[in-house]
Amino acid sequence: MNFDKEAIKEEYLKLKLHLGRQPGSKEFYKETGISEYQVVQHFHKYTSLVAEMGDNQKSFGEKYYDVEEYWNNYGDLARKLNKVPSSSEWLFHKCKPLKTSFFKKFGKNWSELPPLFYSYAINKPEWSDIIHFFSSEKESELVASIDNNPQIEFKYLQFLPPILNNFLTFSMQEGKNNEFEKQVNLVFQMLGFDTNYFGQGTGRNPDSIAKASQFGYALLIDAKARKEAYHIGTEDRKFIEYIKTHTSNLNRTGHGIIYFVIVSSEFKSITESSLKNIVKETNVVTTLFKASTLLKLLSKKIEYPSTLNLESIKELFLNNGIITDKEVDRLFMKLKVS
Repeated sequence: MNFDKEAIKEEYLKLKLHLGRQPGSKEFYKETGISEYQVVQHFHKYTSLVAEMGDNQKSFGEKYYDVEEYWNNYGDLARKLNKVPSSSEWLFHKCKPLKTSFFKKFGKNWSELPPLFYSYAINKPEWSDIIHFFSSEKESELVASIDNNPQIEFKYLQFLPPILNNFLTFSMQEGKNNEFEKQVNLVFQMLGFDTNYFGQGTGRNPDSIAKASQFGYALLIDAKARKEAYHIGTEDRKFIEYIKTHTSNLNRTGHGIIYFVIVSSEFKSITESSLKNIVKETNVVTTLFKASTLLKLLSKKIEYPSTLNLESIKELFLNNGIITDKEVDRLFMKLKVS
């Protein structure tokens, strides 16, 4: 198969996101199926491709680590942090082995590692000072909440950038609502929208406005971090105020169609009357996205950037109610076939 220059760069980026680091030349050729000749033809040499992608021109490789070294390094970071380390903290502290190597070694996602470490360390006296981190009810509950979610499988996680490692965690922690709002704004940026972030303390505003100016529409976005599930209740009046406040200005700037979007960990007791009331008062439909479904949509966007654009994504916002994983899959399959 022939790859032009842009296709080679796209494959490089996809592999980089999958690995969590920039790929070396040998693994790039092996994993992508792109030949060295094709890279030389467009970039003269592999290091020129690396430089053009904004990465360091150096060779990469990782030494072999045995199981003992994996857990020793993992436990050492837990001791340093005085808690179970997140994947973003592992990256921040530049720990080894690489985060992706844990999956290859144990076949488990990062948030599934605490019980594995507990099983390894429970009878080892050298870990007695930190073993309680991995058996605490709070940590176990959080791990279960994230990893029992069947929608976020490794095949989707592998395309998501490390900055979103805590996205699902934030969506379930009400004390992290500010962080969740910022990350929801970031996800819509990554989807290709031009976003304006307002956040908390800015008066009667949504958390973000995401504009698709070339296609004449905009999204008013509200992020709700909830441990259990979010229900609208009497907040529909506040949402109506948001929408009325911003609709006229958005219409004047060429955004003739407005959609209202709520993102949360889960939804419950969403009555049809609440959604219909918003439509009746504003002529704007309300779309509800579970955090995991939104990540799945972003994963597909990163994996297939030319298939999922802002014009095609618009279809998800046309109807009132919760957007399911099946609807995302259905849209994607429809676009691939066409």
